[in-house]
Formats: sequence, C-alpha cells, structure tokens
Amino acid sequence: MRKLMITFLLALGCSGAMATQLYKWVDENGVTQFSQQPPPDNQYQRMNVAPVPELGAPAQQNPPVTSDSPEPATNDASPAVDEAAAKAELEAYCASQRNRLTTMENNPRLSRTLPDGTVERIGEDERQAMIAETRSDLQKYCQD
Repeated sequence: MRKLMITFLLALGCSGAMATQLYKWVDENGVTQFSQQPPPDNQYQRMNVAPVPELGAPAQQNPPVTSDSPEPATNDASPAVDEAAAKAELEAYCASQRNRLTTMENNPRLSRTLPDGTVERIGEDERQAMIAETRSDLQKYCQD
C-alpha cells in the first residue's frame, strides 16, 4: 500500500511538468496537426495550454484570443485556418465556462486553496457573485 501511495504521489507531482506549449498547423493534405514540437517546413501557430483552474478560482476575465500573426515560417496560411482556430478556441472557452457554471450552481460548498496551502471555504455571497459573473461572460462571449 505504501509503495502504491508513493507511486501515486510521484505521478501526481510529475503531472505539473507536462508540456505547456502546443503547436498547431495544417499539413499538405489539409489535416490539422498538433504537436509539442513545431514543424520545420510549415507555418504553425503556437498555442499556450493553461493548466486546469482550481475550483473556486476567479473566472477568466476575457475569452481567449488568438494572435493574427502566426509564428514565422516559410508558407503562408489561409485566413480561414486562423478564423477556424479562433472559433475552436472560443468554443472551448465557452464549454469550460458552462462547465464552471454547472459546478458552481450544483455545489453550494465550494472551497479554494490559498497560495500558502490553506483551504478556504467560499461564502454564499461570493459564490453567487461568481455565478453571476460567469453567466455574464457566457452571455457576452458565447451568446447564451
């Protein structure tokens, strides 16, 4: 049992070391590819992969925005690829906000971990403010 617990803790500690850079490009067959390494011969877009926010963390203020200028490379990408990437990123943002709203509405006993490691319970007034802010973001950015 002790070995299992040590293995689990080591695996949990290593999960934070996962890559936070992701590269996206369209290959010669028109297929969208994702990798941790940029392609040497195609134009690519660098995507930052943020860790999953803790429950009770403040809501993201603005939806993700992709830059109009991808990383320099030899080929020119079509504007449709950039537009599709921005749309996909916005859809992912909207899905995460919907999930966040569902979690906050269905769990009245929310808590958060402070930087010093202590756990703090979120009061009902703050929870309701977070719900209202998330609903506002969904209405503003996701047409819900």
